[in-house]
Order: sequence, then C-alpha cells, then structure tokens
Amino acid sequence: MGVIRRQSIKHSAVNLIGLSVGALSTFLVYPHVRQEYGVIQVLLQAGLLGLPLLSLGANTVAIRFFPKFRDESVGNNGFLPLIMLLCGLGFTLCLGLAAIFWKPYTSSISGRSPLIATYLPAAVPIAFFFTVSTVLYTYAANFKRIVIPSLLLDFSQKLVLPALMIAVWKEWTSLYAAIWGMILHSGMVTLAMILYLKKLGVWHWKPNWKYLTPDLRREMGAYIAFWSLGGFALLVASKSDIFAVGSLSAESAAGTFAIATALAAIIEIPVKSLYSASASSVAEYLAKNNLEELEKLYKSVSINLLVAGSLLFGGMWVAIRPIFQLFPADHSGEMEAGIRVFFFVGLTRLVEMTTGLNNYLVYYSPHYRYALFSLSACAAITVGLNLWLIPTIGFYGAAISTLISVTLYNSFSVWLIWRIYRLFPFTRNTLVSILLAVATLPAVLLLPETGIPAADIIIKGGSYALLFAFLVLRLNISPDLSALWKLMLQKVLPGQKTPVE
Repeated sequence: MGVIRRQSIKHSAVNLIGLSVGALSTFLVYPHVRQEYGVIQVLLQAGLLGLPLLSLGANTVAIRFFPKFRDESVGNNGFLPLIMLLCGLGFTLCLGLAAIFWKPYTSSISGRSPLIATYLPAAVPIAFFFTVSTVLYTYAANFKRIVIPSLLLDFSQKLVLPALMIAVWKEWTSLYAAIWGMILHSGMVTLAMILYLKKLGVWHWKPNWKYLTPDLRREMGAYIAFWSLGGFALLVASKSDIFAVGSLSAESAAGTFAIATALAAIIEIPVKSLYSASASSVAEYLAKNNLEELEKLYKSVSINLLVAGSLLFGGMWVAIRPIFQLFPADHSGEMEAGIRVFFFVGLTRLVEMTTGLNNYLVYYSPHYRYALFSLSACAAITVGLNLWLIPTIGFYGAAISTLISVTLYNSFSVWLIWRIYRLFPFTRNTLVSILLAVATLPAVLLLPETGIPAADIIIKGGSYALLFAFLVLRLNISPDLSALWKLMLQKVLPGQKTPVE
C-alpha cells in the first residue's frame, strides 16, 4: 500500500485543512445566513444526486474500464474522449427530463421554499461543471493522482462558498450574485482540472473508435445502462437528505441540516483519501482475479476506516453540546435540532466506513447487476421515509431515513461480495474496535464540565481520542495504523520505543 498510503496521507492533510476552514465557516458564518446557505446547498445537491445520469455512468466507467484501455503509447486508446462523450450525452438527456418535470416540481415547492424555486435554473450550469470535474477527478485517480484534483474540486469550494456567504451576510452582495459566483467557480475548477491533466501528460484527446470491439461495446453498454440508473438510485438512497429537506421543509431547515452534516463530514476525513487511492487497485485486482491481494486490501481499508471513524465520531459526540454552544447565541435555539441530525448522519458515515470497499467491489465486478434490486429498493425506502418522517417529526427525519437505507444497502453488498468471492471485510478486530469505542464513551462522559465550551471540547474530545487511540495501538487493532504510528514516532524520537510497545 506504498503509493496508496502516501497519497492517502497527503489527501487527508488537505482534507484536514479544508475541514478546519469548513469548521470555522460552519460556526462563524453559515448560522447567520441559514436560508441563503440552504438554497445554495440544494443547488449543489442537484448536481451530486444527478451525477450518474448526468455523466451517463462515466463517473464509474472511468475506473472500471480504464485497465482495458490503458496503453500510454497510443493515448490509452481514446478513453478520455469516450468518457467525455458520455458526459455530453448524459447531460443532454437530463436536460430533456428536467424540462418535463421542472414546472410540476417548482410549483410543489414554491409555497414552502420560494427561493429554491426561483434560483433552481442555476443548478443546470453548476451540475454540468460538477459532473465534468468529477469525471476528470476520477480519471486522474487512475494515475494515483488525487491530491491536486482534490484541492481543485473540494478544497477550493471550502474557501469560495464561505467567502460568498460572508458577502451576503454583510450585505455586500445579493444571493443572486453569490449564486453566479458559484457558477463561475465551478467553471474555473473544470478548466483547472483540464490544465492539470495536460501537465501530467495524460490529456489524450484522440479518439480510437476501432478499439471498441462489439464485445467491449456490449459490456460497456450494459454497465453504463446499469450504473446510470443504479448509481442514481444509490445517491437518492444515501445523499438526498439535504435536497429532501429543502423540498419538504423551509430553506432555513435545509441550512441547519447542511450545517450539522458539515460537522459530521469531519468523520469522513480518511474516507475520500483511502477510497480514491484504492478504487483503481480494486479494479485492477478484479481484472486480474487477484483475490489474495484484494482480500488484504478489503480488510485493511475496513479496519482502518472503522478505527479512524470511531475515534472522530466518538470524540465529537462526547463533546457535542459544547460544540453546539459555539454557535452564535441568537441562533442556538434553531441549531439545537442539529444535534440529532449529527448523531444519525454520523452513524451513517460509520456504517459506510466499516463496510470498507464493498461497494467498489460490486461496482467494478462482472456481477454489478445483482445490486440493482437493493439500490432500487433502498431508494424507494428513502423517498418513502422522507415523505413520512420529515412532515411528522421534523427535518432530522431525513437523517434517520438515510441511516436505514445505507445500512440495508451496505449489508446487502457485504453479503453479495461474500456470496460471489468469499471475501469478508470484518475480522475479530472489527468487533474489538467497536467494543473499545463504546466502552470509552462512559469513561469520558463522567468527566466534569468546566462551563467553557472550548475547554470542554478539548478536554472531553481529546480525552476520548487519546484513550481510544492508546487502546487501539496497545491491542494492535490495525497493523497499518500501528506501523504508521511507529514510523511517526521514530522520526520524532529516533531509537526510542513507542509507549504502546
């Protein structure tokens, strides 16, 4: 895991900085513009939810089929123009579908969320640029390059969005101008991604249609058809919460939900790094039927993400009330409901992390069609639960809906991978790690509070992180993390043993 580990560490560092910026924005900026922030988040969610259809499956084709096309001497057999063509076709198809449902949808939400209905057209260019940039990001991951693309696609937005929201808050500009600022930013990200790929020397724009043999066309066609619909169903099941809240509640509720979700995103610091760096390896091992290396990677990623996610979620949960006390006092009442959102969204992230690479194993295997039933069922469950729970118990019902759907889908995927390949992500250490995380909670919750939110966060969150990390290292729950800890300590204290040896 040498290259994967290096890219993961660099990517995690980028995410950590980005999340630090995001955390400051979440506490200091977004509560003051919850309505406007909710509107922009719904516009951004439209591109995220529609990605599989907008790209016509190119977001997964870019990884799944690259090993078949890879040959630098002939420009990878025209693979890049092929996936860009899929984006163009997918976006055109979605424009036609949007024209059919546009008026009924905007009419249904205009009473509850008039600003979303007014500014929804801005979702079109934002979704287009997001789709192209995401597919290029995925394409770059084939070359084990995820840090710079992450800076462009994710980190830059964490700087631009709060800057625009500050301008709206201080009445330096209007929401209309801020939305145009997001459109301009999205276009610049796409252009920068293209320039980066050119600099890497992998921007091969010469098509090679002859390489698409009838058998390969049939294989790709079936995969594209499946993941355009299946991928959309997956995102509806797992990522439609903010969009649902904005559609079934007020814009301010969508803003509160997005703020709580942004806090929960801290749990995902290691996720994108390991997933982005490991996805191409999964496709490669499957293509070569190298099940031995695939099993090692599957188990390694699962335990690493479980440990990291448990540490971050547990550390935040023991200090969740002091964390929410940091929000401006005049918004504390409305933000209090975000605690429940954080809890359920955090559990959802832990479920996804614990099951590791199971979804990639399904996506890039010849047996991906088997997931269609579970994806469709989970999407239907999510929509049904949202329609029931949000009006009944409030907007945090969307977080409960997502937790249920994600748990069902990932459980099915784990079973499917075991049924087909006899690969299982969990070991004895999985259960031990969960028990350690749960057992550490009451020990830290018994600590007295100082009454100073910042101090309580540091004391409680820090105590949980230190105690849990010590136990994990002491019991060698994750060999990768233990090796990383020893390496870091040796650089700081050469020749010294670690405290857990």
